[in-house]
Formats: sequence, C-alpha cells, structure tokens
Amino acid sequence: MTENLCGECNACCKVFEIPEINKQAGKWCEHCAISKGCTIYEDRPQMCVEFECLWLLSQKRADPREQLAPELRPDRCKVVFSPSTNDMIMAATTMPGAPDAWRKPKVRALIDTLVKGGGAVVAGSPRSTRRVMIDKSGPREVFMTEPDEHGMQWNVPT
Repeated sequence: MTENLCGECNACCKVFEIPEINKQAGKWCEHCAISKGCTIYEDRPQMCVEFECLWLLSQKRADPREQLAPELRPDRCKVVFSPSTNDMIMAATTMPGAPDAWRKPKVRALIDTLVKGGGAVVAGSPRSTRRVMIDKSGPREVFMTEPDEHGMQWNVPT
C-alpha cells in the first residue's frame, strides 16, 4: 500500500459516493483500510485521485499559519470540507452519526472564517436532502435534490 498525505484520516472514504466502484455515500468503501489508507491506492478511481479536502489542501501551504489545525482534520472533527460546483460555496459533509459536528466550536469558527471571506458553507450528512446554508445572512435550511447517477446533489430553489 502506498503512503498518502492524509495520515490516518479516511473520512472521505466514508462520506462520498463513488459511482465508478458502486460505493454509496455514508458507507465505508470496501477498499478502505480504516486509519491506514486505500488498498487499491495505485488503481483507485480518478475521482479519488483528484479529490483533496480543505484540510489536506491547507497542509500544503508553506506558511504554517495558513494550515488548518490538526483537530480540524476530517476524521477528528467529523466534517469533510470540500469544494462544491459553485466556487463561492464550500460543502461541509458530516460523518454518519455526527450530523451536528458542524456546530462544534472549532468547526463553526472555520465556517465563520469562510463566511467572513465572502463565501458560504452548506452543512449536512451524506445524501441528505435537507442541509444548512451558512452565509452572511446566518444559517438557514436549504433543500437538495436526491443524488444523481454521479452522486451529485443540487440546490432546490424555493
């Protein structure tokens, strides 16, 4: 197994849908060696090759002040922050069994920082059609479509 930069974190291996290998959102990937890594790392789906959560991206920053704290690593805070299809909205997908993890003080502080920077965050559980949008207006409930064949969900205008 090739070592990755994620350390013991495998949160993305649970929260996301990976249609290429019929992996459902909210369930552990059958190729995940929990706290170790991917057993098919060299041959993993392209979606997995390309994915980097906000925590991992921050760890690549040269200035340590721009790196997210260890306690914000997804397996520790129970929230995977990832880009959405809208450059101004960050997804905050909570781990199964931890639907309110986005409300924890350190996680909420990160969300508030993203909002102060002009963005928004949509928080919720994998496959959930009811989420919380946090932006400059504060938190409010939003509705999402059921996941499509690629695992994507879209905001339902109200």
